[in-house]
Amino acid sequence: MTGLFLVAARPETQTSFERLPLRDFVEALIDRVPDVAAAHLPTKGEPAKTREGRTARTDQMGVVEPIVRTRTVLPDVAYALSSLASGVKSRAVVRLCVEPDPWELGMERAGGDVLVTVFRSGDLPDVLVHERRMKGAEFAARVLALGTNPNAAPRVANDDARRTTAEGLMAQAMNALSTSLPFAPVDDAVEAAAVSVEPTGDLPIVMSAEVLLRAPEMMAESAAAVQRADLFALLFRGKLRVTVGEHARDVPDVFVFPLAEQLVAMTQEMLEAWVARRSFHRRFTACGAVLGLRLDAEHGAAYLTLGSAKRAAPAQFPAWTFPALDVGALVQSIAAFGRALSRSLVRRSRAHASNLLLIRFRARVRELLDGLKEISRNDSKINPAPEVYRAFAVAHAESANRDAPLTQARLRYATRWTAAIASIDLRATFLCGEVLVVGATREVVGLDRRTGQVLWQRPVPRAVSVMTPRGLARIEPDGAVRLFDITSGEAVWSTRVEPRPGASTSGAVISAPRLPPTLILSEGAKHLVALDLPTGQIAWRYAARRGSFFRLKRAGKLVIVSNGEPALTALDVTTGDVVWRFCDRLRFASQVATDHDALFAYAGDGALVGRGGARLYQLDPWSGASRFAVDLPKQLNPVGAPLITPETVVVVGHGRRGTELSAFDRATGELRWTQNACPTAASCLAVDQTVVVNSEGGELIAFDAATGATRYRHVFGTGPDGDRPRRLEPVLRSGALFVPQNEVYVVRPQDGTLLGQVKTDLIPDLLRVDEKCDLYVAEESGHVGAFASGPRLALVR
Repeated sequence: MTGLFLVAARPETQTSFERLPLRDFVEALIDRVPDVAAAHLPTKGEPAKTREGRTARTDQMGVVEPIVRTRTVLPDVAYALSSLASGVKSRAVVRLCVEPDPWELGMERAGGDVLVTVFRSGDLPDVLVHERRMKGAEFAARVLALGTNPNAAPRVANDDARRTTAEGLMAQAMNALSTSLPFAPVDDAVEAAAVSVEPTGDLPIVMSAEVLLRAPEMMAESAAAVQRADLFALLFRGKLRVTVGEHARDVPDVFVFPLAEQLVAMTQEMLEAWVARRSFHRRFTACGAVLGLRLDAEHGAAYLTLGSAKRAAPAQFPAWTFPALDVGALVQSIAAFGRALSRSLVRRSRAHASNLLLIRFRARVRELLDGLKEISRNDSKINPAPEVYRAFAVAHAESANRDAPLTQARLRYATRWTAAIASIDLRATFLCGEVLVVGATREVVGLDRRTGQVLWQRPVPRAVSVMTPRGLARIEPDGAVRLFDITSGEAVWSTRVEPRPGASTSGAVISAPRLPPTLILSEGAKHLVALDLPTGQIAWRYAARRGSFFRLKRAGKLVIVSNGEPALTALDVTTGDVVWRFCDRLRFASQVATDHDALFAYAGDGALVGRGGARLYQLDPWSGASRFAVDLPKQLNPVGAPLITPETVVVVGHGRRGTELSAFDRATGELRWTQNACPTAASCLAVDQTVVVNSEGGELIAFDAATGATRYRHVFGTGPDGDRPRRLEPVLRSGALFVPQNEVYVVRPQDGTLLGQVKTDLIPDLLRVDEKCDLYVAEESGHVGAFASGPRLALVR
């Protein structure tokens, strides 16, 4: 029988001296914390237990005051002060506590004095005491007095070794501090000098500052080869000024750098809200100032609020709000101020160039400027000769072959064969001609689709698989691309493209009459490359502005590219030239849909492009001209590509109420109808004038695309969650709809008539249908099955 052990922390007998609240510890070093600074810490409330069991004061909101472990912190303070006294260093920082907030003690030598700063680091920095000037000898005496406090806890017999070690470390630290006294003489201390931070260029809104910075030799402590986050070096006071036209407002005595950090972060969020056409309002008090940003989505205007956070200041420096500011001008001015501040700091001391906080700040400023530049860029291009591409698409549509529709008879299925593939990869499983290609983690297998026999088997490394007209293409993580013949499994050719570290590979296969067979792939950071399938040679390469992902859609001789840019681009398939480009403030991040002479696309940011501000566009696919744009409801988060029907275009969204459908008039963009299709996730398909919804809950629902009326509804067996297929996309073949649920059902999409059912123990995680309506089902467990349709009766008149 297994024993049960209870592990508990060893009880400690400690006095209040060994665990002091942060404020008491600081007051023991510097006399008294100012009332304004003390407001940052709890002052009232009952004692509360922290997670370590110690007692600490809490405020009315239940926030626990930080506790300083004096027995651990005092040796660090003593050694740091010793280095200052001996002249080895001019600045030192000691971590006072970690929970609930990280507070630190900063000490900087100024001649024979020590400037003491107590601050909190983190996402929202705060300062309890800033540059409290104390005589070095007096400050050292206070540290020594705390280190030799006679009220230390008495020794416990069971804890002698540990206490002896702690007391020994304390004694060594105090001895080191005593030995280093008195403070070694230094050259005349250079006090903080006023530095002006002024952005360059003509700006409609100017943000500037007058700050007090120490001399470079007092701050150059970090070696250039070492980068560290040093907030203490960036805590300096100054006066911030905002000038709009003839109006100027000053906010004195603020911590400029932390305030600039918060301002840049808030501006980034406001810019994203402006792009999405949604309102934004954020206000906080920190760093000695009151800062607020508000965006009016209806009028597209920004409001900047700035004022002093000190209690006595509102009468003298009230919070001012600059109304109706241009968003682009405000973002540009804040970014310009951030660049000017970074430039002034680095010029004052090269040590700042190795400060990770400043490096991060400069990166955020660059990101803010790049985002504004990308949004403001308008390099739209209209194709002046769209008829060439339109004529090609019409000719190709007329020559397209369609499957013969099924008769009215029911379909009967019988198991043809089954197989088992270890570590199957459903994304690398394809039905091509007479071969069923099944991918696995370390191999690719070719099965005869009629008998299930293994035709060939090839060991391969992990890669992304794409089926092409010339064979199976595999793109490996290192950029190697290989094409395998599906009849023999032999490699036809291999080439290499630039790998995409940290990003997935995407692309499209071009296979159409009068077009060269081409494989278009994403390459490197932001490129698309077209490979000629017969030879494997690179036909052309296109450079996008960003390339975290690519979604491609072929339309005739064009390939439409959406990759998260605020622009939709059409490239010529044969040459890679930009035929047209449509720009918008929102990003195009979703798959587009085309039908004859219309292209529909969502504009928004992310996979769920909603969160307010998504739009539906209809464009001319051959010229790129916009025909209409309609704002989608804020609660609608569109997913996938729009569904196109003869009269309407249907937007599928997933939200709190499940799967929702919204239909817009195809010609005008007017909202026709909305429906809450089902309470679960679902896969949707448009078939002529019908929108079919295959839900995760086992329902199959069909809606009239023109009116939104329910045409039919089937409730199939639900079963446990593990029996639901991973992919719910119905397959349309020969006029019949093959629906994957716990089994495969065959339905006529027009009226919902059940034509057949495949009874099998396999969960149809992957479903393939050939030209004879034979089924091939693959389960995530590695089992594969083939099902043959029986003879069908037909009425002879």
